[in-house]
Amino acid sequence: MNRENGKKLRLQQQKFMEKLISDTEQAVARMLFKMTSDKLLVEDVMIATWTTACQKVDILLCHENPHGWIMKAAKFHMLKELEKRQHIDEHEMLVLDKLETYMVQEAQIELELSETLKAYLNEDEYRAVILRYFYDTDYSDLAEYFHISESSARKRVNRAIHKLRKVSLDLWHE
Repeated sequence: MNRENGKKLRLQQQKFMEKLISDTEQAVARMLFKMTSDKLLVEDVMIATWTTACQKVDILLCHENPHGWIMKAAKFHMLKELEKRQHIDEHEMLVLDKLETYMVQEAQIELELSETLKAYLNEDEYRAVILRYFYDTDYSDLAEYFHISESSARKRVNRAIHKLRKVSLDLWHE
């Protein structure tokens, strides 16, 4: 008997939730679209709202204004998601600012090193070192670029590095 009452109660709750969702879905969607134009976010918030409503079906059955409760829950979920996204956006901006600062510093260091290399290397050695270490070019691509064999490309880069180390150990280290 207890089992049968449980089934009836669940069936009653299911019908109640289906009707409540059907009655409020359009109003909830309109309210959420006033808060954002992001369709996927609205869908996510609606799913979260219906999930919360299904979990709180006992409260909703006794609530004097279940439609209002649903609207308030949807608004709460949307505000929470928007706040989370704003926090993520702020974090992304901080990371991008740090990355930009780092990239500017790296570019400046590369420029200074590039200018220093010009003073110690001939044009082909300079290009080989720049392509190999600044642009991470393979030896096979270097060979093709200079119209030489791969082993000659390796030798050219190694000779240039040896020249730089000979001038100053601080000038070149890998």
